[in-house]
Amino acid sequence: KKFMQYYTCNISQTSPNWQNDFSLIEVKVLLVSLLNAFRDLTLMGVQAFDFNHLNNVLVSRDHQTVKLLDIDGNSKGSIQFPSEYIQGSLDGTIRGKRQSVHKPSLDIDLNTILPTVVQQLLLGKGRGMAFVESKRSEIWRAKTCEEGKEQIQEVISQNFGLQNSKTLAKIAHWLYAVIKKQSPWEKWTHDIYDAMRCIDHLPIA
Repeated sequence: KKFMQYYTCNISQTSPNWQNDFSLIEVKVLLVSLLNAFRDLTLMGVQAFDFNHLNNVLVSRDHQTVKLLDIDGNSKGSIQFPSEYIQGSLDGTIRGKRQSVHKPSLDIDLNTILPTVVQQLLLGKGRGMAFVESKRSEIWRAKTCEEGKEQIQEVISQNFGLQNSKTLAKIAHWLYAVIKKQSPWEKWTHDIYDAMRCIDHLPIA
């Protein structure tokens, strides 16, 4: 439960041994595991999950897997039968025909915590929560998008030891669009499927 606290712990605050070696690949693996856990809840028929804090998110000791606690958000229970998900909904305006059955979607707020998690993992390694907030504000208020991307490249290079200019440019382009919710990621927190597509495009090489 204290993973993020240790991950962003400043070096002067006696950071854990694993923090320095935590790679960009491991960041992506962790994010993918988190979103896969949300998807698994959907496949299990769970209707909602409370993601307004990280107290119910458990990270494994090898920092590769995420487990969710208290999975029945708002006590909504599981999807019932019959339901709109299974049989579709009846639309009287189309001569009693049923609409197409749509994909179940977990009732979860991805706007509050998920963007913060992404920013802390990429910008906050060994720097502290305050640095993440300050740097995000600087990136947001940058006079040009190129200036904002340059700030991202500098932090990513220092955090993960990356020197490849092309990779840094790709990461900066992706993260800048994610932070400011620009195309093609303006709706990346709409649901878990949009979020999975977005994280899948996080460049790591």
